[in-house]
Amino acid sequence: MWGMKQVRFYTKLNCPACDEAYNMLVTVALDIPLEIDVLDITHPHNGLEAVYAKRIPVIVAPDRNQELTWPFSIEDIKFYLSH
Repeated sequence: MWGMKQVRFYTKLNCPACDEAYNMLVTVALDIPLEIDVLDITHPHNGLEAVYAKRIPVIVAPDRNQELTWPFSIEDIKFYLSH
């Protein structure tokens, strides 16, 4: 049985890969309960655009030492969250 897992999802508007990745994340959440914190990297006050502009979409589990960067699959997300 899975416990609630917290993840951050770095994205921006008008990003087809981000839309696809978010849909995969929601699909994974049907099997693994997730609390998804969606962060728009273009928000002027978070300073994320310089770091993530060329890498989004990105999934980050705070309990992990690495990020899951695009491209990835549903299986990749499940593996990332379970290890």
